[in-house]
Amino acid sequence: MKKLLITVFVVLGLVSNLSAKLIQHTDQIAEIEFTGSAYELGLYTGEVAKKQILESIKRFDNILGVMLPGLSTDKLAKKFKEKKVFEKIQKTSPYGSAYISGLAKALDKDINILLAVAMSDEAILESQANGGIGFLQTETQNNLRSPAKCSVMGISDKKGKAWAGANFDYMGINYTGLIVLNHTDKKGEKRVILTWAGLIPYGGISVGGQAILMNTMADEGTAREKAKGEIIADDATPSFYLSWEAYGIHQPKEIIDIFKKYKHYTAFFSYTIVDSELPVLTIENNYGGKIHYGEGDYKVHTNHSLYNSYKFMDDNFGAHTLTRYKIAEKFMKKANMHTSEKEVRNLLESKPLWKGRGELMGTVTSTYYKIDGKQIDMYVKTDASHPSVHIKNYK
Repeated sequence: MKKLLITVFVVLGLVSNLSAKLIQHTDQIAEIEFTGSAYELGLYTGEVAKKQILESIKRFDNILGVMLPGLSTDKLAKKFKEKKVFEKIQKTSPYGSAYISGLAKALDKDINILLAVAMSDEAILESQANGGIGFLQTETQNNLRSPAKCSVMGISDKKGKAWAGANFDYMGINYTGLIVLNHTDKKGEKRVILTWAGLIPYGGISVGGQAILMNTMADEGTAREKAKGEIIADDATPSFYLSWEAYGIHQPKEIIDIFKKYKHYTAFFSYTIVDSELPVLTIENNYGGKIHYGEGDYKVHTNHSLYNSYKFMDDNFGAHTLTRYKIAEKFMKKANMHTSEKEVRNLLESKPLWKGRGELMGTVTSTYYKIDGKQIDMYVKTDASHPSVHIKNYK
């Protein structure tokens, strides 16, 4: 294993008088510590991680052609431009639109190309809807048509202690090029966002000091597909809004207002919000414009709605999402504040929750969150040959 422990300080002409640092934890995970605006963060990220981001975009473009012959970032970008997706993002997502604008400038890339990658769920749904590889295939042993699977869980004693665990399981191209944005904005508020290539957020820490566990719901996308619903519909808010604005919450219930602000979305997400002083909250947007959420001492979520049931759902659907939920739920019923990271990791890194790394889809990271008040330590692991990377929201 090639392990890089390089810390780079850069002051750019575009981004002057700002605190900026790139930490290459391993050859798979880099962390950007940055103080400044979201736009300036995008500029800096694009400058210091330009090579790996452009290589990641190229890998993404190649994999689209494997998933569905003829599908490409250019083709998606053209559709995004026609549907004025970025204009919608500018109206809905101040943080996300500013960040990706800075990133596009630094990379000298059409912003619609970046969005075609950043809104990767839409790309998978486009593939699935046209007969290509999508979310609903039955899983076999790491073959090309095995879908991604994500499993998350969190618990709080509501007295200042909590912990959470999350598997991010996605395309094989995501195994490298992971960038953690450790961003302090001009208000002094800190977000920590786990991303692939600085483009796809998949969890992290909010400005309010909550662990944010993100998931995709394969059943809701499949329900829309079977109803012949349009993905990039004119009345649909881009999922980019949900991807980036979630990290700006100060209290868990603010996520409800974010989800309810718009009725229709281009993709279907769930967030599990873990606060050490409050019940764990899980929320999801569903096909048909409904928003469902619930609270509890603990919560579990996999790749299906906790509130809807569909006839096409069986034990094989979504890489055994129903089975994964049952196993994680059974574990959490017995869990408490004394449950160790080792016990949580043993669950996250065992089948059926842990898939391993296949040619097209597999487990990208498993992350353990230790929460003490508003201070959160994240321990991010990629695979057995790489060490766990420690990232936190405090000095």
